[in-house]
Amino acid sequence: MAKAGKRVLMLEQHDQAGGCCHTFIDKNYEFDVGIHYIGEMGCQTLNKTIVDQISGGQVEWAPLDHEFDVCQIGYEKEARVYPVSTGTQEWMKQLKKRFPEESKAIEKYFSMMKTTKASTTIHGALKLLPLWLVKLILASRILHLITNLYKPEYTLFVLDLVKGLTSNKDLQTVFLYSWGDYGTQPSKGTFMMQALLNRHFLKFGSFYPVGGASELAFNIIPVIEKAGGKVLVRAPVSEILTNRGKVCGVRVTRGSTKEGIDIFAPIIISNAGLYNTFEQLLPKTISAKSYYTDICKGLKPGMAAMNVFVGMNKSGKELKLKKHSIWAYANNDVNSTVDDYFAQGIDDALGSEIPLLFISFPSAKDPEWNNHPGRENKSTCTIIALANWDWFKTWEDKAVKKRGDEYDEVKNTIGHQMIEQTCKIFPQMRDCIDFTDIGSPVTNKHYIAQPHGELYGLDHSVNRFDPLTVAKLRPQTDVPGLFLTGQDILTCGFTGAMFGGVLAAQAVMGRNVMADAVSLKNQLKEKKKK
Repeated sequence: MAKAGKRVLMLEQHDQAGGCCHTFIDKNYEFDVGIHYIGEMGCQTLNKTIVDQISGGQVEWAPLDHEFDVCQIGYEKEARVYPVSTGTQEWMKQLKKRFPEESKAIEKYFSMMKTTKASTTIHGALKLLPLWLVKLILASRILHLITNLYKPEYTLFVLDLVKGLTSNKDLQTVFLYSWGDYGTQPSKGTFMMQALLNRHFLKFGSFYPVGGASELAFNIIPVIEKAGGKVLVRAPVSEILTNRGKVCGVRVTRGSTKEGIDIFAPIIISNAGLYNTFEQLLPKTISAKSYYTDICKGLKPGMAAMNVFVGMNKSGKELKLKKHSIWAYANNDVNSTVDDYFAQGIDDALGSEIPLLFISFPSAKDPEWNNHPGRENKSTCTIIALANWDWFKTWEDKAVKKRGDEYDEVKNTIGHQMIEQTCKIFPQMRDCIDFTDIGSPVTNKHYIAQPHGELYGLDHSVNRFDPLTVAKLRPQTDVPGLFLTGQDILTCGFTGAMFGGVLAAQAVMGRNVMADAVSLKNQLKEKKKK
């Protein structure tokens, strides 16, 4: 919107702009909290074109290893390692080599992955067409004839679909290996999201922002300010203001006195998520009349998460760290092990092996890491595990560092179990750990204001991707003057949130911003050919 000349005021409740794109530094270790890798940044894709536009072309991207992900099943002597390589055909060949008896299942999986390619375009159209027209189209059942939206890959739970392809549990796990990227258990999730993720990373490989995730906000802010806008931090919005049923501004609460400052504007765009916007920020008399409140009740928040940040006093070269990520499964029973873990009470969870870890080494991915004084002999590791919000919600209203010994015991027990399992894969880490910081779902609620400690907003369940629900989760709300953006509008992650932003800008300005971006991408590709 700033690129179109609009004056935009962005209000960030944290002390750094960027949300999950921010970083923090402690003992000269810098950690990213949300950006681990992004696809489609190595050539003039639509994704890269949009990022270049909103950042003034100032963000550089470093490629990860050709084998950008590794799915490991089991630990130590029981470990089976399955690399994921750049290139759809190459990964398919790898899988056929490892599972020669499963060639038909593998070919069918990749064929179905291809058939979901048009889903994002269809979903975008459903969100922008008038809702009455969408309802008419759905009632006519024409989409049953001209799209794949009602075929099994869209309507089955992804676990059931994969089980229908193969009984080989290792292959089932590999097919589903990255479900943690959208945080919905395979027994509840949709193949559309799994296929979308696979395509996003496989086609052109994975990339990391040179200089770290904070480079994104650092380079986007000047674009906003150049158009006369402003980005303010430590500016938590406590209320969306309305007048005669129309949104007219926001109230920002500042300082220890909680003094309210009212800021008025003709258009308010909320990136706070559906639950915060309709259950916390809007007056109840307004939100009660909105169908978005019904969506909040009908859908669920995504899974909460634990984050562990580890600093090591040896270089990545000494530790032989690679530019990739590890998805570490305790075993190949991806269904019952995961579901049983999340269903436990906290006492049982504290004594349990964690069924899935995401392990990444930001310092190895960033080519600028060693150029920072004092970091030459340091490296970092980020470990993420999904968790049950119920284990932690007792402490949700307690202040940081003042949640008590019981909270610390729960948080640290799970966090150190995550480190222990990681050290079974990377034993060279064990004796050089110099720093640890463990964050719980309550930490997520404090820093990124996710009400249930989740990372990805609304749960990416089959119900969320029902065509009518897709259409209703649109940027332009039924509250005059209020628009939505971010993960809850399209899909999760950096790319999903970015395209949610494009759709929001399109709805606000009444201009086909997506078509503008596609046209610009094509022009730039033609220039490069010359």
